[in-house]
Amino acid sequence: MMRLTEDQRRAVQSWQRGDICVIAGPGSGKTRVLVERLRWLVLERGAEPDRILAITFTEKAALEMRARLVGEASLAGEPTDRLEAVQVSTIDAFCNRLLREHAALAGIDPGFEILDEQEARQMLNAAVAEA
Repeated sequence: MMRLTEDQRRAVQSWQRGDICVIAGPGSGKTRVLVERLRWLVLERGAEPDRILAITFTEKAALEMRARLVGEASLAGEPTDRLEAVQVSTIDAFCNRLLREHAALAGIDPGFEILDEQEARQMLNAAVAEA
């Protein structure tokens, strides 16, 4: 485990509820805490990686978290296969994957496409005009 402050360590190793929400300002170590928590849950607590979901706001942040999670474990000589199974994504990417995996259950076409912002705006304007 990387060097953490006492507050960060408590967040990483909190086990009472199972889930945590980290809220802090820029540069305060949020990503570090989340990455260390994921490592701790999988490697120390034996949590099943496919039962863990880490949501970030941007794809860039998700890629950075995944790179840190797997990359740092690799550098430390820790096994990476279980860490690679942890889900780290944006809410949009997670929902997209969930809907694709369960399209029939959700009652939607499995070949659905996500609209870009301009297409969504055009459809919204058309619906408002029709209403």
